Amino acid sequence: MPLQSKAARRENGRFELDFVRDGKRTAVGRQFVSYPFHMTRPFRLDGTIPSLLTVYQQSSSGGLYRGDKLSSRYTAGRLAAAHVTTQAATVVHDCYGEPACQATSITLAEDSFLALTPDPLVLFPGAACEFAVDARLEAGAVLMLSDAFAMHDPRGQSRPFARLRSDVGIRDGAGRLMVRDCIEVEGNALSGPASPMGHWRLIANILIVGEAERLPDRPALEALRGSSGVIFGVTQLPSAAGWGLRCLASEAISIRRLCDALFSTVVRAAFGHAPAERRK
Repeated sequence: MPLQSKAARRENGRFELDFVRDGKRTAVGRQFVSYPFHMTRPFRLDGTIPSLLTVYQQSSSGGLYRGDKLSSRYTAGRLAAAHVTTQAATVVHDCYGEPACQATSITLAEDSFLALTPDPLVLFPGAACEFAVDARLEAGAVLMLSDAFAMHDPRGQSRPFARLRSDVGIRDGAGRLMVRDCIEVEGNALSGPASPMGHWRLIANILIVGEAERLPDRPALEALRGSSGVIFGVTQLPSAAGWGLRCLASEAISIRRLCDALFSTVVRAAFGHAPAERRK
């Protein structure tokens, strides 16, 4: 039985949050959340970093489907700080040739902070998805973006996903392009003995953008290489805008541990204290 009807779906969900500084803390200002997105409440998990607010973006639809058109928008005011993550991995179902699309808009004011670290996508056979991120950072702002995906065939027949496309553009406060990172890959290219992934099961990409004074240095990032079940490379981004990491992992828990360690390293560099554990 197919996992979904071949009839085209049209989910136009929106997840929009404004983060504002309120005294020593960050609070959620304007917000708009519509199906399939869901948010319970923000969490203050870090006693030593009262300005850092954590939000779990959830979905009640069971994943991404054919024809989904989803959008997210995050705005952080001056000195506001937020961490947005997901409760679990997101399944992308067979899209029958019509991709699921998600667009994300990010605007960070002076000296603000945003870490957007969703759990990996799980690409089922026939899955097709397109993601676009448009970010703008004022002076002193820090942005951490991570995305990861794995392939999975519930029948155990190694059927590939269809296609994955990601287009990330990051600009400074004057609108000048600092970083553009584009990925487009077909499942067939990652299947079989000739796959460039080899025996690795997950791929992850992390961008850490901001002024050097608020970012970890290369030695701090290189020190994370001891993580088991994962390998990665570190590249300085154009215009000395920050760091880019490409990662391969053997299993989901390995990439989770690395992303948690990276998040902790980025937060410590920006605020002087390590964050508390994010439980899921």
